[in-house]
Amino acid sequence: MSAITLGLFLLLAVLPFIGKNTKVRLPWYFLLAIAIYCFYLFLGIFNQHPESHIDIKFQLFSFIFFFALLNQRPEVNYLRVFLILNMLVFSVYVLLALGLFPQLWHEKTVGQQGRILGPSLIPIVLILFIYLVKSKSFDKNLLVALVLGMTYIMLSSNFTNLAIVISLSILIIINWKKALKPGYILIVSVLFVLAVVFVKSPYVPQMVSEKTEYIFKPWEYPTVQTRIQDLNQALRKENFDFFEKFFGQGFGVKSSIYRENKYSPSLSRTLTFHEIDNGFYYLYHRGGWSLLFLFIITHLFLATKLKTIKAKTGFLVLILITNIFSIHYFTYQFYLLTPFFVLYPRVLNRMIKDNKTA
Repeated sequence: MSAITLGLFLLLAVLPFIGKNTKVRLPWYFLLAIAIYCFYLFLGIFNQHPESHIDIKFQLFSFIFFFALLNQRPEVNYLRVFLILNMLVFSVYVLLALGLFPQLWHEKTVGQQGRILGPSLIPIVLILFIYLVKSKSFDKNLLVALVLGMTYIMLSSNFTNLAIVISLSILIIINWKKALKPGYILIVSVLFVLAVVFVKSPYVPQMVSEKTEYIFKPWEYPTVQTRIQDLNQALRKENFDFFEKFFGQGFGVKSSIYRENKYSPSLSRTLTFHEIDNGFYYLYHRGGWSLLFLFIITHLFLATKLKTIKAKTGFLVLILITNIFSIHYFTYQFYLLTPFFVLYPRVLNRMIKDNKTA
């Protein structure tokens, strides 16, 4: 699968060089990012981490993909692309659940507690982010996209994306200018009641219904508690000296933790990761406080580039939730579209007529 991904990204990167009057764009910040990456890559090579290519490939793919974004030809209608992808992902999950589609993403179709294992869930997240960046009101296209997106999120029972989608949806729906109008209050109340009734209905898998109870208290969710324990254990075992605390151990590093199963001791085991499931730890382990600080300061800067409080809040919420619950922000290249949309909002101007702020 990695070879296919690399091939597709290289194809995208070659497109800017095809045709007459080609002009390749390499902004200063892109070159600076490569220089910074090379420093932490050198640390990883110096520390001779085994099988480091598993970790390093993610950054190489990201640089190729972002280069393709910066030099895209022809121009892309991103909203339309993700609306179509949203429908395709929904269709694939339904077909996987019915046993009518070959499993291309995992060794098995049905995972722990009946969750369906399938393609990435990011289309609905990027659709919602585009709506926030462009201050688009909630419309029928978004309604259909949300119904489809929530369906495949529930089939996959993914708590991280469920929390992100609900958070961004609330930001889009909220309209402070209309908040005290009876009609607006009635519509929002009806939508909320219908959502609660649906989640509590027998049509929703019990696992999903149980997870929704933790949306507003995620720290009590068992998986979150397990990840907190993993993180604390990994930090205790590192025993970094001053240099490592500041610069980390470089890209390619691994982590090992012992996960105890109190209910079935025979299932307790040592797990070795190229990361603990926490994006902030991923940065700290590889680049110490220096890389973590760079990440935080650059994303706070990106937030200032957004025009509305809603968009700023949505961007920071997406970054925070994604990195607390996973490392996908660094291992799944399409998350690079979020900073790209922030830096180049004009790529969205071509396809969306601005509406009044929702």
